[in-house]
Amino acid sequence: MKKIPIYNQSPEAVGGIFIAYHSAEDLANFDNKLEAHRDDFFIFFVLTKGQAILKCDMINIEINPIDVMMIKPLQIHHGQDGSKDAAGYYIGVAPFLIPNNCIEIFQNLKISEQLKTIDLAYQEELLDTIDLLHRSFKSANPNRTQIINGLFNALVYHLANVYSGSKVQTKELKNQSALIYSNFKKLISEYGFLKSPSYFAKKLNITTSHLNDCVKASTGKSVTYWLQNAMITEAQRLLYYTENEVKEIAFTLGFEDHTYFSRLFKKITKETPLAFRKKFRE
Repeated sequence: MKKIPIYNQSPEAVGGIFIAYHSAEDLANFDNKLEAHRDDFFIFFVLTKGQAILKCDMINIEINPIDVMMIKPLQIHHGQDGSKDAAGYYIGVAPFLIPNNCIEIFQNLKISEQLKTIDLAYQEELLDTIDLLHRSFKSANPNRTQIINGLFNALVYHLANVYSGSKVQTKELKNQSALIYSNFKKLISEYGFLKSPSYFAKKLNITTSHLNDCVKASTGKSVTYWLQNAMITEAQRLLYYTENEVKEIAFTLGFEDHTYFSRLFKKITKETPLAFRKKFRE
């Protein structure tokens, strides 16, 4: 059985952020470079000219200037077509870098709301911020990581402003699995990631097996994966944004045994908490 590949972020990313400007030639070959796939990070496409068609979770999305298209982690997507003059920015972001109040906006969007035309009131400032982020990404400034992180913090709030006023514009496919997955994700935000899968199934008035089947059908990953993912994301935020010791972070997350937390972190991310902190702060 053919599996849908899951790609990690580019090794060229700086502190969990990657940005590139794709020319018309790049976009013309995009659908030949990658088959339908998932990424384990957020993607924002900002088209500056031309047209492009992207398929996301079985729905064709037509992107025009000046549109922004967001792809959530693990959504299946694939470039379909593009005009000869199509060009724009590609921004890849590790989930832990997005503030909770912004990630809540992004995660709750339906597919039809993930495409948004940038309002005229935001266009100049948002595009200037993206351009400055792109130039800083390519620079050799000794404080490059800090500058990129600061500019991204400004950009993510611009994007939150754009998406917070989203309205449903196109017909989209709806099914029980997608609805259950969406409700499950909301419950994680409300009750935390230390609850058992059976706890969430009971909240949704379904069996644990049915919850797992629905979540797998929507994302290709299990309920346990998403609970661990929520924990790891919060752990990465604390490692990145604070100077707290690993032991303190483990206790903050609800672990009684900090060594177990470190082993679990390494098992999931393939690196220790301190190695993660060092890598993303280089």
